[in-house]
This record gives sequence, structure tokens and C-alpha cells, in this order.
Amino acid sequence: MGVFYETVSLQNVLTQDEAVELQVKVDTGATLLVLPGWLQEQLHFPVIRQQAVRYANEETADRTVVYGVRLTVCGRTGVFEAIIEPAKRYGLLGAIVMETLDLIPEPRSQRLYVNPRSPELPMAEME
Repeated sequence: MGVFYETVSLQNVLTQDEAVELQVKVDTGATLLVLPGWLQEQLHFPVIRQQAVRYANEETADRTVVYGVRLTVCGRTGVFEAIIEPAKRYGLLGAIVMETLDLIPEPRSQRLYVNPRSPELPMAEME
């Protein structure tokens, strides 16, 4: 699957400060939402834990995980945890956010789309 960028709106759900727009790399090979350190300094999301992360080059590091990240993309909104990556300048949109909001990445057009089977609301697959 190709990698491309999308603009998202982010807000601290607890403080209700003004939303910030951020370019995020859409990557179905990634799992979680990752935000740059400068955004954490600006929006002050509450820290909930530390987590070990493994990078594509197999290096590992301990990173801060925050909560209360209201993310809006393609007209859909959810509240998520995020890993803070101090050195990044952009965000990373992983599979959990895309699955939760029922979004489909289209690598040919390099866009995210709302699932056409459920255009009004995100649909969760259940047993």
C-alpha cells in the first residue's frame, strides 16, 4: 500500500482549545496515531503512560502516550490516544484511526475516503 499525506484537524477534548490542522502521513502499515512533540507542547494533551515503540529500522525507544486527541478527517470525528514523537514535524495516521472512523485509503488517488457502504456513520464490523 502506498503512503500519502492528508490534512486532519486536532483538538484537546478536555480543554476545548482551538483546533489545529496538521499534515499526517497515511500509512496502513502503522498501527497508532503519532503526533509531533511541538503539537503536544501547544495543545497539552494529558499523559497517560509510557510505551515502547519499534521503528522500521528495528530501533526501539520509550515514548509518551497521551489521551483526549479529538481528530477530524473526511467529516468524521473520534477521540484517540496518540504516541508523541518529539523529533517529527508531521503526524502519522495508523490503521486504528482509519478502522474506527471507517475510512478507506485509496493509493492511486492518494486520498482517504469515507466507506461508501456507510456514508452517514462509521460502520463497525461485528460478529
